[in-house]
Amino acid sequence: MNYPMRDLSLRACSLAAAALLAACGDSGKNDTEASSGASTGGSGSATEPGPTTTDPATTDPATTDTPTSNGPTSGPTSDPTTEATTVDPTATTTDPTTDTTTGAPVCPYTPVDGMPSIALELIANGFDRPVLTLPHPKQPDRLFIVEQGGHIKILEPGETTAPPDADDFLYVKVKGENNTDIGSEQGLLGFAFHPDFPDDPRVYINYQSQPGDGRTLVDEYKLDANNPDKVDPNSRRLVYSVGQPAGNHNGGMILFDSTGMLMIGMGDGGGSNGQFGTSRDPKSPLAKILRIDVEPDGKADSNTACGSCPMVDGFDFTVPPDNPHVGDNAYAPEVWASGVRNPWRFSIDPATDTMYIADVGQGTYEEVSIGKAGADFGWNIMEGNNCFKGAPCDTSAPVNGVNKDGMTAPITEYSHNDNGRCSITGAFVYHSCEVPAWDGVYFYSDYCSAEVFALKWDGNAVAEMGVVVDTGGEPIIGSGYTGYGDVIINTVVVDGMNTLQDGKIYRVVPGA
Repeated sequence: MNYPMRDLSLRACSLAAAALLAACGDSGKNDTEASSGASTGGSGSATEPGPTTTDPATTDPATTDTPTSNGPTSGPTSDPTTEATTVDPTATTTDPTTDTTTGAPVCPYTPVDGMPSIALELIANGFDRPVLTLPHPKQPDRLFIVEQGGHIKILEPGETTAPPDADDFLYVKVKGENNTDIGSEQGLLGFAFHPDFPDDPRVYINYQSQPGDGRTLVDEYKLDANNPDKVDPNSRRLVYSVGQPAGNHNGGMILFDSTGMLMIGMGDGGGSNGQFGTSRDPKSPLAKILRIDVEPDGKADSNTACGSCPMVDGFDFTVPPDNPHVGDNAYAPEVWASGVRNPWRFSIDPATDTMYIADVGQGTYEEVSIGKAGADFGWNIMEGNNCFKGAPCDTSAPVNGVNKDGMTAPITEYSHNDNGRCSITGAFVYHSCEVPAWDGVYFYSDYCSAEVFALKWDGNAVAEMGVVVDTGGEPIIGSGYTGYGDVIINTVVVDGMNTLQDGKIYRVVPGA
């Protein structure tokens, strides 16, 4: 996997004492939505209505705080997609940003020696709660921005503001679509390209539909046969679904692993204290990292994730035969790892195949763990490497070690007692050519404190870099990467009443 880049100079290097008000505590991933937008009966409707995919919007998301410095583009200035509407969307074309010898993107930067300070460079703004940024797999100068309100937008080279809704790559009607404040955890939460995209023209999303009972839906769409910059809304296929007993802790991240299987992050169903019992229930898909083959096996699938969860069906996937619990009737066979509370953003380092899981804690600790098949990360007995609310547990495990109860310790954690921290937002591993010394560094952040942290994990020990930069008080809602290996930090701007003002995309860059 190769991790597109613009050039607006805005350096965010000083900590602002911004009051984030109700945004703090679970990143809008809070525990106050225990019955919001979700079915509470155990016999809910088995079939979720399909989403509305006609884009009803006529106005753009907030576009305040327009960048004031519009510097020269650092990457190629020609757009390799200029003939996109006249070519076969599944055809492979020559991309001038790609080295024809190695297949890797041509470095658009002048490399910086040593270990410079870390800064943030504004790429674009005007987005509605941008939870994820991904590059086109074959065209590294194009970014796909996932908005929680149900839109996926393509940011073309040189663009510095969100494109209009009419230009959406994908639109799906979701819960919380028109929210004017931050806090809801429902909506469009995840997006992934098929591993062979665009030769295989399929993409995948994770969301909660409106109308609907709040269940998680993982859908497949295909590119429009006449326009590779849009999906065909009529191509929708439901790949996977899970009933939700509450409106929070939906997880939402999806990505393909190196074997082509889809990984799905599921929170514990919401509420607080793990009240629905899913984290200790091996048959429940909730509070788990799931691993599925998106290809249907022709057998109808269904699940009931908890006692107060609706039974859901109408989908078809294949269980990978090498999943860790295949053949063990005590487990749902799609379960890959368990004991997570709300794995809002996780990522896989393409260089080492290491999965970094940033799991949102409840009241005290946030953590980053290394994903392993069959691992149990401890929730709701443990929060980080600490006993949760006095529960008996073993805290003697070393970093990434397994305690006597079979629970795996994180590689790092931090407390809410420091600087108003409240909710972790994981990011990605740096592989940009701009600062070679940062290669392999994992970045993550806190929603409330607006701090960005970094560490380096070598498989045995972790080198903590601590807080490396901050956003000047802008809550960090999402992350991503570019086709050149840059790490992306996504923020929202809110006023003193927690009302949304803007959504921004930053690139991690060397400081002055």
